[in-house]
Order: sequence, then C-alpha cells, then structure tokens
Amino acid sequence: MKEIAAPGAPGNICVFGPTAFAVVAGKEGKTAQTALVAATHAGKGRVVAFGHTSYLDADLLTQLDTGKFMDNAIAWAGNAPRPTLVVPKSKSLADALAKRGFTVAATPLAQLQPSQVLVLSAHSLAEADVPVIAKFVADGGGFITASTGWGWAQGGRSLANEFPGNKLLAPFGLVFGGGFTGKTTAKGYAIEPVPPLLHAGKALDAARAGTKLAKDDLTQASVALTLAAQSLPADDKTFLPKLKALRSQPGVNTAPTAKSSVKADQLAARVLVSLDGRELETLSPAQLKAHPSAASFPGSVPADAKRETATVNVDPTVPGWHSTGLYAAPGEVVTVSVPASFANAGWKIRIGAHSDSLWHLDSWKRFPAISRSYAVKAAETQVASAFGGLLFVETPKAADGAAVKVEFAGAVRAPHYIHGKTTLAEWKELRAAPAPWGELETKKIVLSLPSKVLRDLEDPVALMKVWDETLDLIADLAAIPKDRPRAERIVCDEQISAGYMHSGYPIMTWMDMPPRLVSEAHMRKGDWGIGHELGHNHQVGEWTFEGTGEVTCNLFTMYVIDRIGGTKPANGRVGLPVVAEKFAKYTAGGKPDFAKWQADPFLALAMYVQLQHAFGWDAYKKVFAEYRALPAGERPKANERIDQWMVRFSKTVNHNLGPFFQAWGLPVTDAALASIAKLPAWPKEAWPGTNGKMD
Repeated sequence: MKEIAAPGAPGNICVFGPTAFAVVAGKEGKTAQTALVAATHAGKGRVVAFGHTSYLDADLLTQLDTGKFMDNAIAWAGNAPRPTLVVPKSKSLADALAKRGFTVAATPLAQLQPSQVLVLSAHSLAEADVPVIAKFVADGGGFITASTGWGWAQGGRSLANEFPGNKLLAPFGLVFGGGFTGKTTAKGYAIEPVPPLLHAGKALDAARAGTKLAKDDLTQASVALTLAAQSLPADDKTFLPKLKALRSQPGVNTAPTAKSSVKADQLAARVLVSLDGRELETLSPAQLKAHPSAASFPGSVPADAKRETATVNVDPTVPGWHSTGLYAAPGEVVTVSVPASFANAGWKIRIGAHSDSLWHLDSWKRFPAISRSYAVKAAETQVASAFGGLLFVETPKAADGAAVKVEFAGAVRAPHYIHGKTTLAEWKELRAAPAPWGELETKKIVLSLPSKVLRDLEDPVALMKVWDETLDLIADLAAIPKDRPRAERIVCDEQISAGYMHSGYPIMTWMDMPPRLVSEAHMRKGDWGIGHELGHNHQVGEWTFEGTGEVTCNLFTMYVIDRIGGTKPANGRVGLPVVAEKFAKYTAGGKPDFAKWQADPFLALAMYVQLQHAFGWDAYKKVFAEYRALPAGERPKANERIDQWMVRFSKTVNHNLGPFFQAWGLPVTDAALASIAKLPAWPKEAWPGTNGKMD
C-alpha cells in the first residue's frame, strides 16, 4: 500500500501510552507530524482509531488504498485474517465489508464475543457504552473506531473530558485531539514510517533524559507533548502528572508575546502554556486572574477606568455576534442579565473578538487562545477572561421578536461607532473610552480595531460609507440582497491561525492593517487582500471547481477595485499585457497543462479576466444569479462543475466558449461541448489579451 484517501479535514490523534503507536501520520506545521491513524494493545484486545468519521463510510473504501488498509486494520484488530465483524450503526458499511469477504454478525453490544471486531464511530458512543466496550476489548475483542475530534468539539463541549470516545480510549494510551492533520500527498496520506517522537511518551522520555535533539526533532517532540497537554483527560493519572512536573523547571516563559514568543523547540514552555490554556478553560469566572501576557495583548485596562453598568439592546432577528461597546478587563468578573425567557435559548456571552486558536503554529506571539464564550443558562450569568476582551452577545439563529435588553455590570466602556446612530459629537467623546479595543459598526460590516487607532479617527461617517459601498458592490456581483442577514466582521490580531489574512466569521488579519482599514483614501482605492477574503465569504461551491478556490474570490476584489477605485481590471497585476504574457507562455510548446493551471491562482485568474473584459461584469452577475436560483436537484456535483460553468457562461453570452476553455486546458467533456456547438463562434482573434488584442 502507498496512500489512503483524505476525507474532508481529518483530525489528529494523541498517542501517549506504552502500548500505543501511530500508523499513518499527517502534517503539523512545516516539519512536524501528528497521527491520523493510531493503534494500541488494550488488555488482551486491540484498537485501531482513525482521525475522521468518514473512514467508516463505504464510499471511502473504494478510494486509493483505503479499502486494503481497512482490511489490514481489521485483521490486526481481530488477530485473524477474516474475523467476524459487528457493524451496528451503518448498514452501507456492513454491506461493503461483507462484499470484501468479511462475515458481519448482528450481535448486540452487551453480547460481543472476544473473537469479534466491533466497527463503530466514536461519535455513536453513549456514556453507557464505554464500560461495555472497554471490557469487551480488555477480554480480547477488536475495535475499529473513528472520530473527527475538532468537529465534535464545535458543540462547545470538552473533547478531553466529556467525549465518550476519549473516555474509552484514554486508559489504552490514545485520545482524539481537537486539531487537524494535513495531507502528505496530493489526494491523501502516504503510508510510510512515522517519526518516533510523534509518540508523546517517547518525546517526554527524550526531554527528561536530556537527549540532544536536532531542531526538527525538537519541533516534533514539542508538537507531540503540546497535543498531549491539551488532549488528555483531567483525571489522567498516567501521563498528565509527568507533564505537570515540568513546572519545576526554572525560567520557563509561559507568557508569550510578540517580543518574547514561545517557539516549537522550547519543549517545557510549549507544554506549560498548553497546560495553562486547558486549566483556564475549567476555572470559574470568580477563580480567574489576569494572565501575565494579557498586558501585551490584547492589552490592559487602566486601573482607574470606570467599571460601569450598561444596558444593550440585542436584535434577535440577527444571528451571530452582537457588539455591545463594552469591554471585560482581564481577570475581572462581569455580570450579565437577560430576561428569564432567554435562558437556555442558545445565547452566549463572548469575551474577545480574537477567536483564532494558534496551538498548531510553530511560534506563539500571543497566548494561543484568548477568547471565551459562556452559555446563557440563567437570567444572570457571570463571565470573565484571563485576557479580557470586547463583550458580545452571541445569538444562534434568527428569531422573531422585539429587541431584548441585556444588562452588563462591571464592564469598561470601549470606543464604539454605530453608523447612522452615533453622531460626530458623540464619537469625539466615545473614541476616548478607556478599553484597549473598540469597533466601527454598520449593518453590513463591523471592524474590531485597537483603540489607539480609533482615537485618531476624526470622521468615521465618511469612512464607513465607503465600507458599506464595498459590501454593496460585493452583494451586487454575488447576486444577493444588499441587506444582509448579519454583518461581515474583520478583526485585527497580533497573530492569526493561517496566512496573511483568512476568511470566515470573522475575517482575520494582522496588526499592520488597522491604519489602512480606517483610511477612507485607502479603502476608496480598494484593498486587494480585504476584497480577496470577502470574496472567499461569497464564493459559491457550484461555480468554484477544484483549483479555483483562490481564484474566483478575486473576481470580487476586481469588481470592487473597478467600481470603487475606478481601476479597470485591465490594469495592474491582472492587466491584459500580463494576461497575454501568461497565456503565451502557458500555451507555448503544445498541450496546456491543467494541473499547472490549477496550481497557479494568477494564471487561472487570467482566463476569468479575459471573460470579464470581453463580456463585462453583467455576464458574471447573470451567471451567478442563475446558479443561486437552481433547484437542489440541478446543482452540479463536483465532477460536473467545469462543464456547467462553461455551458452556463456560453449560453449567457451567446457564444460557444468551448475552444476557449480547451485552449486553457480545462477538461470539459464531449457532451458539454456538443451542448453549445450551435452557439455563435468566439474566434481566438477575439479573445482579449491574445494575438495582440488589448481592448
């Protein structure tokens, strides 16, 4: 076997017990790895765990070497070439395994026999199943299981302490982690030897023995130990105490800052920061104190700043984060009161806009997790954060009803401008509020920015008009209403989880951006990076086929720059001279290479620029609107997306674009080409940016 498939975004597995071992690994950072598949001897039995529930889907068994790998995993777990299987929760998987030559029995969990192998997702386990399966395995049974740990944890529960799958596996020396593990091949994961220090026990042994490790080995050991510190249950008596013993080492930096970062090769520091992070999550608001790194980021609150009581109106028809204009000082309790009818309605109180988790990064320039949410379970809720942060009310989904009054006691006022509500006179006072972070808010966009930048902002009215205009243009191209269900959000951070910026809710960017974001002149020109990330948030999968994820988002960037800044797409990095050069080089010497096209976002974008230049933005708007109007049954599957994009665009502009798509090397089918063959031709000499045609 060489390679198994990658379903979605697989999670990682922490391997720490003396009889546990990693089988297949994925990427973690630049040089390290974490386990995707792990196994362990458990009493007389054996366990194999996969880092994604889809490994127990019948369809995945047909991809690459995944099916053969599963056959071998079952044989190893059952200690026999073809053990009898019990597959209680998936008839399709049971049928697929039966076709592969296994006997599948309908045995209840309570009657499992040591000669059998249970195949069951960890997400299907109930608390009552844990001791039953534990005894079955200890007595000699085999167990094949899987979990997407990060997905389970998104429900707000503790993966380490509440997940039945980890309660079952932890005594056997492995647990599911809350992170991702990256692919090692184009389509999945290579089956090859894994680094020994991926095992947390071996990594700790090397560290305690004073073994001199190479830099990459130090990084690998750090990843393994950090994952263990984050993932082991709080009641673990075998490995967690050994990690906590590192606190006796003098001079360890547990307060990462931009000037004093904690790097991957600093074993003790990485472990102790990780332990601090998990312990902070378990402390009650009254127990929390200000963390030493909070003064550096997100910042301290002046001791003489007034702690006040304020009431905020929350619109329940708008889902997501609701800004309050208030701030929780690090380590201080804020009491939040809501009408009793909104307790246990899915509402949360969030402290901190900086929601990116940095645990997976090679260097920490701030504490890796500094935001926290509290579920509203009663009319009064106490909240606190060791790091402090802006206060938000989180509502789960749009609901009918009038505005809800939410009272905050013990909070600090933050600079907060609400477009169309806050007057310039009011802003001149509000911008001096003492909190270290504040916000500029419209119904379309909210910017979370350091107060030192906001205090110099004289005219937020003109600035936010430009922002609203930007969001309206993006809605215009995306063929969606300009009045949004909720505002987009942009948050500036000392360090973010990926890239220079990344999309999402919120969009995240670095601390060099605030001066640009509050510059009306800059935003009037259009910011490529911001447009790119807003574009990601408005991409539609049906017209974004494989290889164009970093391409079609730039259509929104181009449109905003065109309409706001007046800079036509024919200029700059996507100008027709550049397009002509790219097209000529790409097609020189014979057959175009579609894989190369997919791998180069600006090469691929050149094709979209040609279409825009020839047929205008209205063609894109019509095609995008057509996709949005498609009934569910007509939406293209992944293998149909290139064909449908060509066909729908061709019919919209009333030209046969088949030769154009073929010239760029896109693998369109004969059937798709035939469906547009009778449309008027679009000859090559008419293609913008080719044969000297520059208009």
